[in-house]
Amino acid sequence: MSALATITVGALAEQAGVDIATIRSYERLGLICKPRPAAGRLLLYRTADIGRVTFIRRAKDLGFSTEAIRELLGFTGKAPHTCGEVHEVAARHLADIRRRREELARLEKVLAPLVAACPQKGSATDCPILNSLSHAA
Repeated sequence: MSALATITVGALAEQAGVDIATIRSYERLGLICKPRPAAGRLLLYRTADIGRVTFIRRAKDLGFSTEAIRELLGFTGKAPHTCGEVHEVAARHLADIRRRREELARLEKVLAPLVAACPQKGSATDCPILNSLSHAA
C-alpha cells in the first residue's frame, strides 16, 4: 500500500484499534493531521496514519502525556534524533510513574486503617472516616 494511499475514518479507526471519537480527539490535540476532503463530504486519511494512530494509542496505554507523545512523535520524523533523546522522555515518564506509585502507597497507609476501623453501621456523624477528615493531622 502506498504511503499516499487514503482510507476513511472508519477504516483508520478499525485498523488502528480505536474508535472514531478517538481519531477525532487525536486531530483536536494536533497529534494527527486533519483528513483531506474528497468527493462529496468524504474525508480521507493517509494509510500512513494507521501506524501513527497505533503509536499514539500504545503510548497512551503506557500513560504518556499528550505532550510527551507529541515529543516522541517528533523523533519519528526525518530530522536526526538519537535513541538517547527518546530514552530521556521515557525515563522522565518512568520517574513520574514511580513518584505517583510512592504517593499512592502513602495514601494507602493513611486510608486503609480508616476503612478498616469503620463499623459501616450507625450514624455518619460517628463514622471514623468522616471524623478523621474533619480533624487536622
